[in-house]
Amino acid sequence: MDGIIDKLKVIHSMVYKNRFMPNIDDEGNLIQSKEQFGLFVKRIKKRVEDGEILRYSMHKQITVLACYKDFDEFINKHREKEVDRLNETYYGKEKYLKLKQCI
Repeated sequence: MDGIIDKLKVIHSMVYKNRFMPNIDDEGNLIQSKEQFGLFVKRIKKRVEDGEILRYSMHKQITVLACYKDFDEFINKHREKEVDRLNETYYGKEKYLKLKQCI
């Protein structure tokens, strides 16, 4: 479904295709990480597996025209259900419910 992001695929493509490894410095600015590619990907995968970063997320659809507001709500509800289903499948029902409560 369009608008749903698999963070593992995004990180993998950023690192191996674009050679970009985003990191944050002490002041909160986005910088290029100096870690090796493999170590960076392993660290991100561990954060995803631990639930620190959820694997699947979504873009909310927001249009300017008021006539599309109902359509936006419909699309966002379906995306949210699909993201919940995918995360529940990946983490397991009990672990995902605990993660969702923490968010």
